Amino acid sequence: MLRRLTEWRRFIGAEEDPAERPQYEEDLNYMNSSAAAVLQQSPKGGQILLWAILAFVLLILVWAAMAAVDEFTRGEGRVIPSQKLQVIQNLEGGIVQEIFVREGEMVTRGQPLLRIDDTQFSSSFQETDVTLDQLTAKVARLEAEAAGEEFAPEGIEGVDPQFVAQEIALYSSRKLERKTNERVIREQLLQKEQEMSELVARTNQLERSYKLLESELNLTRPLVADGAVSEVEMLRLERQGNDLLGELEAAQLSIPRARAAIDEVKEKLEASRLVFQSEVQSELAEVRGELSRQIQSSKAAEDRVKRTLVRSPVAGTVKQMMVDTIGGVIRPGVDIVEIVPSEDKLLVEARIRPSDIAFISPGQVANVKVTAYDFAIHGGLSGRVVNISPDTIVDEEGDSYYLVRVETDAAFVGTEEQLMPIIPGMVVSVDILTGKKTILDYLLKPILKTKQLALRER
Repeated sequence: MLRRLTEWRRFIGAEEDPAERPQYEEDLNYMNSSAAAVLQQSPKGGQILLWAILAFVLLILVWAAMAAVDEFTRGEGRVIPSQKLQVIQNLEGGIVQEIFVREGEMVTRGQPLLRIDDTQFSSSFQETDVTLDQLTAKVARLEAEAAGEEFAPEGIEGVDPQFVAQEIALYSSRKLERKTNERVIREQLLQKEQEMSELVARTNQLERSYKLLESELNLTRPLVADGAVSEVEMLRLERQGNDLLGELEAAQLSIPRARAAIDEVKEKLEASRLVFQSEVQSELAEVRGELSRQIQSSKAAEDRVKRTLVRSPVAGTVKQMMVDTIGGVIRPGVDIVEIVPSEDKLLVEARIRPSDIAFISPGQVANVKVTAYDFAIHGGLSGRVVNISPDTIVDEEGDSYYLVRVETDAAFVGTEEQLMPIIPGMVVSVDILTGKKTILDYLLKPILKTKQLALRER
């Protein structure tokens, strides 16, 4: 018993209790020399080793409780086009003039694929362009006439100078005609005003003459009674007075008619201006409407010309060319080229087991590894979950799975010096990050699971 106690004390390196010292020395007296020597050795090395082991175990536990590792849900799938197969057509059709690409060739967005003869469409576009220039110049001329301003051709840009010169000449001739008509009417007005002035002057003169004659009659009547003046002279003066009065009344009656004639000429002058403005405004509205229609027609004609150069709407690979003959005829609306898109992003469809789907949601980060390329050399792609099928899908072998779509951030793997393209149909392995868990959780999981299931019966 004493030997075990001694060895244990030596192993753990416990210090001696002073109260036990006498008993310890008495025990030494009854021991042989070799046993006493063993008991008296200092056990410091064992103590240090024990504390080191305890510290190491504690450090491991702390690290296991703090260190977290990612939890992934893995699925297998394949790359699918991010866009559907692009089928290119031409609305008008025509004769093939040039072919720029072949089947299997990579094309970029907007790259020319083929050219259709544009002779007919170019001719139509030129005709509408000519009409557009004519109407533009005409509208500018009518706007100047409507505003009463000078026609300034400098304000018309991009119009054939020939049509501008024609409108300038028409503007000048119409302006001259308008001024001539106004001058004639103004001359008529001046004549009527002169007649009015003459009537007023004659009326004033007749009034003065009649007043003088009345005075002469008033002086003559007493002389006739005295016999100094004959009655014949008196009658002559009265007849002269009646004539002056008749002329005065006729002149006074002519003044309103002269004023009415003046007003009529003024109205005629104003009416000519209003009629001209009305005609100009009506013609301007009509020409503007025609110009608007021609602008639309010009855009349509220009668009037809542009469509004769068939371009790729997306970047991708030419899958099939339905036209391969120069001079061949393309019917309107028929398929010309099929292109498999290969944009900057890829769409991956992965199969996930129903038991793992509860931990997956849209927006989670995913790592995509292309089996055709060595992951250790070329790396993989990062992406995010964008869609999860609403229900399970059963394959031909009867296995159920959820279809998860992952959109990648790039369409290539590898380095900038050596980019490895990825095309639809390639098989991939998808790891979806579903969470994090500490190493201690992993270590305790079997124990906790056993604890939950312990002492239970079915």
